[in-house]
Amino acid sequence: MKNGMRWTKTLGGILAMGVAMAVVATTEAEEMWVQCKYCGHKARDVRSLTGNACMRHPEGAGKRRHAVYEGGEKSQYTCKRCGKRAGDIGSLTASRCQRHPAGPGKGWHEPAL
Repeated sequence: MKNGMRWTKTLGGILAMGVAMAVVATTEAEEMWVQCKYCGHKARDVRSLTGNACMRHPEGAGKRRHAVYEGGEKSQYTCKRCGKRAGDIGSLTASRCQRHPAGPGKGWHEPAL
């Protein structure tokens, strides 16, 4: 541990999902989190996140599992279709998007990477 830094564990489960391996350097006080791109649910690792059903999945509430948000952590998240902004993914995806491909108000906002 040099200069208060340590290497956290790799996101091994991400490789099976076709995403590049990530190794994150953090300070002792920080923790590594992954979050769902549909609802903003956070978990400490990919296996914990993708092991549970997502209530805001596009195919229906509880029909599919959480999906990993591949973008980095931000102060503001923007909907990729309409441009609405929110401070976290959960707040952004809590309302319906007026420019959703299924029709106005027929789907949730989805964060841009």
